[in-house]
Amino acid sequence: MGTILSRERNAGRDIAPFEATVCEEHTADLRLFLSPDRNVTLEGSPALPTARSDTLDAAIQRATSTIRYNAKWFVPAPVSELLGAALEAAGTSSSSVALDAALNLLDTITTYTFLPADRLPQTARFLAQAYYNASRANKTKKVAKHAWLVMVNLLRSHLGPQLDETMINAIGGDLITREDYAAAAGMLMLLSKRLRFLKYRLQPPNVAILMQRLRFVSATTSDSNIMERIVYLLGKILRDPTSIQQIQQNAAWSDVLEILSQITKAASSKTTSDLLREIAPTLSAIEPRLLLRLAWVYVHADLPLTESLSHELRARDCSLPASYEWQPNYDVMLELCKKAPYVEELRAFVESNVLMHRMGLPSSHSAVSAVTKTYLHHIIEPSTTSQARTMLTRALIRMCMCSALSPDNAHGLQPLFDTLCTVSVLDTEAAVFLFSIRADVTGALYIMPTELEDPPKSAESLKLRSTPELHKWRATILGVFRDGTQSWEVYNMFLQRTRLLLSNHTMFIGQVHFIKDLQEVICEKVESGHTMDPPLYSGLGKSYVAAQLVQTLVASMSYHRQLSKQHVTALVAVFDTTAGSRDYAVSIECIHALTTCCYEVPDLMTKYMDDIIDKMSRLVTQRYLAIHVLQFLAGLSRLPELYRNFAHHDYKKIFAVCYSYLQTTRGVDAATERRRTPNSEQSSAVSRNEEALPEYVYALAHHVITFWYMSLKRQDREGLKPYITSCLTYEVDGKDVIEDQGMVTIDMMDRVDADELSSDWYSGDPFAAIDGRLVERHRLVGMLLVSTKTSLRTGRTLVTVRRPSGTTQRLLQQGTARVTVESEDEYLTVLPDDIVGRTYGTITIPKPSSALGSVEILTLPEDDVVRRLIGSLDRTSALDSHKAGFIYIGEAQTTEDRIFRNISGSSDFKDIVRDLGDLEELKGATFNTQGLDRVGDNDGPHVIIWRNQVTELVFHITTMMPNSDDVRENTGRKKRHVGNDHVNIVFNNSGGPHDFTSLYNIFPGQFTYVYIVVTPSARTSFIQTRTENIAADKADRFYSVQVVTRPDYPNISSAAEEKVVSGASLPGMLRNLALNECIMSLMWRQREQTAEYPSSWRSRLHQLRRLGERYRVKWV
Repeated sequence: MGTILSRERNAGRDIAPFEATVCEEHTADLRLFLSPDRNVTLEGSPALPTARSDTLDAAIQRATSTIRYNAKWFVPAPVSELLGAALEAAGTSSSSVALDAALNLLDTITTYTFLPADRLPQTARFLAQAYYNASRANKTKKVAKHAWLVMVNLLRSHLGPQLDETMINAIGGDLITREDYAAAAGMLMLLSKRLRFLKYRLQPPNVAILMQRLRFVSATTSDSNIMERIVYLLGKILRDPTSIQQIQQNAAWSDVLEILSQITKAASSKTTSDLLREIAPTLSAIEPRLLLRLAWVYVHADLPLTESLSHELRARDCSLPASYEWQPNYDVMLELCKKAPYVEELRAFVESNVLMHRMGLPSSHSAVSAVTKTYLHHIIEPSTTSQARTMLTRALIRMCMCSALSPDNAHGLQPLFDTLCTVSVLDTEAAVFLFSIRADVTGALYIMPTELEDPPKSAESLKLRSTPELHKWRATILGVFRDGTQSWEVYNMFLQRTRLLLSNHTMFIGQVHFIKDLQEVICEKVESGHTMDPPLYSGLGKSYVAAQLVQTLVASMSYHRQLSKQHVTALVAVFDTTAGSRDYAVSIECIHALTTCCYEVPDLMTKYMDDIIDKMSRLVTQRYLAIHVLQFLAGLSRLPELYRNFAHHDYKKIFAVCYSYLQTTRGVDAATERRRTPNSEQSSAVSRNEEALPEYVYALAHHVITFWYMSLKRQDREGLKPYITSCLTYEVDGKDVIEDQGMVTIDMMDRVDADELSSDWYSGDPFAAIDGRLVERHRLVGMLLVSTKTSLRTGRTLVTVRRPSGTTQRLLQQGTARVTVESEDEYLTVLPDDIVGRTYGTITIPKPSSALGSVEILTLPEDDVVRRLIGSLDRTSALDSHKAGFIYIGEAQTTEDRIFRNISGSSDFKDIVRDLGDLEELKGATFNTQGLDRVGDNDGPHVIIWRNQVTELVFHITTMMPNSDDVRENTGRKKRHVGNDHVNIVFNNSGGPHDFTSLYNIFPGQFTYVYIVVTPSARTSFIQTRTENIAADKADRFYSVQVVTRPDYPNISSAAEEKVVSGASLPGMLRNLALNECIMSLMWRQREQTAEYPSSWRSRLHQLRRLGERYRVKWV
């Protein structure tokens, strides 16, 4: 026992006589620490010659001391068992002291004896695990350093190469336990530090084998932290020149790229991107054959491609295939669509696809269907970038155009077209393209060139040689209006363009069911208000959507001949009901819709007119609708077939509307008041046009009163005249006041009534030599200048009454000439000496209390001054004379020189001109020709003119003016007229659209405010205008009409938005539009000088007043 105690005190330095078994004893001691219940194991174990340790670190230290001093006695096998037990026990321990003791044991064995080769895998795993665990806390950093130094010693030993290989092979594996993960992570950390071999005087590692192993591990592991360690290790390798040299020598770049590829899929994008940026200079040495794989590594890492990589990607994956049949790599497209930096590469890929399609590949219909489905999948895919989606859409458009425009490449047109229909609800460019497809007068489809980036120069190039079925497109339109879209921009595109498409009637031949379905969907949306809401950034509200829907309904109304009467009536009811029930913009569109219906369906509107007039009378409370209501009533007055069934109360409602609007625009300081908006304080929603134009409302209200009074029957006038007079009168300071415009309106009513009651009308000079001496007298009675020319021999008298609203003549032979109905037995004798008029007769005059009368009768002197003044009054026409140009633009004409060379137009243009008014000779004309030559036929022999009792409208039609041989002279002579017209009508047969800017560029000038653009709904070429549709009924020809104005001019026309009307309705509509704009433009031109409308009646009234003021002092 004493010998054993002595041996224990020497801490294992003297192991005799137990040399052969001491390793087994230490091993057994260490294995006791691996038992789950060590105490039980100790009690049941036989006594050992050495003392057992209480702790694992103590047991390992005892074994270490024994080996250090007695290494010569130990053979490899027992040492291997001892080391295995120690590493296993320490590896499962959480004690850093035990780890450090195990490292000491390992270092001792390496130094004093030979490390058994069969223990290298366990040794490598233990070192990795110890290094990882110790590196996680600062207090154990020394243990980590110790582990590294042990590793260095091993690498310097004869087992160094074997350890390298063992460590590399130990990377990866199943990460089942915490120890497995620690070993894997620690191995990668040690290998990263291993690359600093020069510092520790080590041999460089075998990088080629390491790359192969990392390739395997990166492909099999799913742990992101392990992948992060691999990223770090790979970065160290690729920054080391010696490692790079090994990679080059062993052709290991493919392994590197495979590792990078796997890393981009598993690790975070930032980590991978940072690594690639760091090693970019190193990767420049990669083999050319591997550049494509490197490019895809960059793509997967979301890094911009270098020029060489971009070129390689485009040259290999984005180029035309060598095979005959097109088999594009759609995985390429999928990746590029998801990444924003690769626009050019995706463009190259798409361009190759488009080029292959132009070459006729793939040649089968089914293959094209597969191609389009793939494109559609990528467009719909949420991860696809907006740029990529747009690019793919444009490619589909180009392929569709290629199939449609080329007769030799028609394969796959239908799947391409149907795919674009699907895409159109997602992308505005697809929608724009589909809306650009139209049908010409023969029904042949073509593409409008204005929607193309690079349109062909020839219109023939845009004809579709192959025609797709359009049922999918029509279904798409219905679906958008019924269900909306994900994108507001797309929805708005359909709102704005569907009505333009509907104007193309030849495109919807035989599609009355579609028209009905569309109308039903839109009517339901308008009535319910369940529509897509515009986003806040658009600055629009639901009223905008409702207004657009109403405009689309108006366009569909042009198909009324194909619809049932009940269906059309329902549409009119929607317009009537919606007017005034929504925002002002919706109400305005509804009023404009009713205006269009008056032209298109007059028979139906006649029966519905009572309700419409009732609605207009209720709209007077909404002042911002004043202009539009009055324009509607003014136009209605020129359509007698619509009000033939009106009763007394209907007319009174119209005058009540005018009275209501006059009340808001008159006052003591009328001009000042009219410059203020009547309801600007009550409503912030009033448009700028209505705010700026109370003067126009004032003038328009008087025009409506005038037009409608003249349209009244005699029995209706008698009952309504007092009411109208009261509407024109208002009270100021207890006195009745009638403004000048009201005075001339009352004069008009009196003249019309008197003319109707008289049977002694006369025109011309009735006197001859037999009449002998003639006595002439001029007397001013109130607002009437009564001139008499009497034959003393025969007793005949020519009575000429000059008044503000016109001049009338009566031929009197005794009796009484009735020139007014306001007389009440007030009369004037023809000659003063004929006291009671028994010899030469009498003339009725207005009573003094009448608005037209006066308490005195002023007899004017017979001198040249009076005759000159009367001549000036006679030269002032009682008609408001207006002018409007009418220009014909032929096919592909874009310059004013070419346009003004036209001396004829299409057959329908000639029909429209013929129906605009009457054809009258210019030579010797007594009416106001508005500047046209009436002497030498320099502006042609005839002119088209329209007139009624109040207004005349002269049309400057350029095709009716003769041409000059000199082009510049010809242009200047015709432009002298139309260039000075504030309003010009343009018959646009050019094949393309026109707005004010494009027309201004063709006809530059400062005086034209308004163009009324008339465009045939179906395009006609120069030949087609002379061969197609010539014999068609006017009601079967359709035209788009739109009023476009200068930017600083308010567009308040009922055709401010494009309207579709038939050829039968067009002339009347054009006249009314032109008249409204002529009145407005005159007021706009002089808005800075006066707020009054330049009325010819009021001008004559002022002349009569000045005449009385000039002679009243002298004669009274």
